[in-house]
Amino acid sequence: MRHAPSSPLALFWLSCVLLAGCHSATSGSTPAPMVAPLAALPPVTIHLAGDSTVCNYPATTVQEGWGMELGQFFNDKVTVDNQAVGGANVQSFKRSGNWSRIIAALKPGDYVLMQFGANDSGTAHGPVTPPDYVATLGQMAVEIRAKQATPIFVTPTAFYQWSGPRQDNARLAPYAEACHTAGAGHNALVIDLNARGVEWLGSVGPTLAASFYLPVRGAPDKAHFVKSGATQMARLVAGEIQRIHSPLAAYLK
Repeated sequence: MRHAPSSPLALFWLSCVLLAGCHSATSGSTPAPMVAPLAALPPVTIHLAGDSTVCNYPATTVQEGWGMELGQFFNDKVTVDNQAVGGANVQSFKRSGNWSRIIAALKPGDYVLMQFGANDSGTAHGPVTPPDYVATLGQMAVEIRAKQATPIFVTPTAFYQWSGPRQDNARLAPYAEACHTAGAGHNALVIDLNARGVEWLGSVGPTLAASFYLPVRGAPDKAHFVKSGATQMARLVAGEIQRIHSPLAAYLK
């Protein structure tokens, strides 16, 4: 579901559409598609709220979250502020200082991408039930919009888990569905990273996919990535931004 334009970028595009319509009415010709010049795009910050599959890691480890690789898919008008925290579920993150830092830093026109589910669905750092997950995402969206910024919900990255040759998404599917429920209930766009990840894993198969996940005692970790995996997840996020027609697509390279 697409929400009404409210950010400076969305208003910019609306003015372009109106101008294009006036041109067509007076000249009788069909205008070329409007492409915003880079200089006309206002700078924006994409703030990331999430868990260990998103967060930053030190150079002393090969582990990466996809938030570390997201910036390469955008032009230089975009700043990525990665506040994701390892071990976080949606409720623990909302109580954290990192969430407070995001809210304090938000400027009109900024975006917040929120991806949880891995820990919400587990026992060590959860669980958070799908209804509570939906409710907390909704509370976060309200806080974001109060700062004239835009929330975008992100379904959880797919686990490296298989039932024979097929990727097994049974644990995370309820949270992906809950994310869509939150999006529909709060008029927010949803990046379906879970669906795109499941599709990608199925296309490459378990043998090749193993090389994208962090090796732990000789086997691929079910949730965490090395650089190539984090880059692939970030690429899928960028593709979803285009697919869902987010105004952020204007900033993609």
